[in-house]
This record gives sequence, C-alpha cells and structure tokens, in this order.
Amino acid sequence: MRLIIRGHALQRMRERHVTREDVENALRGRWLTLPERQNGIQYEGPGLDGRTLKVWLLPPGYVNEDTTMVLKSVAWKDEEGT
Repeated sequence: MRLIIRGHALQRMRERHVTREDVENALRGRWLTLPERQNGIQYEGPGLDGRTLKVWLLPPGYVNEDTTMVLKSVAWKDEEGT
C-alpha cells in the first residue's frame, strides 16, 4: 500500500496515538466507505487494537494496492468529538 502521510494528517496521528500500521490495517479491513462532504473519502476499519479508526483520504481516495493514497486525517471513533 502506497500511502503518503504529511502535514495535518501526521499531526493528528501523533495527537491521537495512531500509527501508520493502524491506518493501513483500517484501510485493508475497512467495513464502511463514505464520500466526504469536503472532497475526499472516509473509511472506517479496525486499528491494530481492534478499535474503530476513521480514515480520511484526499481524492480520488479509493483504496487500491496499485495507487498512491494521500492521508487527509484520522480519528478514533470512540474518542470525544469525533
């Protein structure tokens, strides 16, 4: 999986204690895909510990092993305000 993580997404990962492996696991095991209102796609899937991780990708944002995806943001579903 080719995943670019920088800027805002990297900051959110640090703040929320999300690893690259959490993101990759959530994308591979995703069970929910939603178009995002602000131009992109939101996925939900399991982090490595089994918690639900919300992952936002910039457009086109479709998970495909042969494309490069750019991470927009991440958040644990069970945390306040997400």
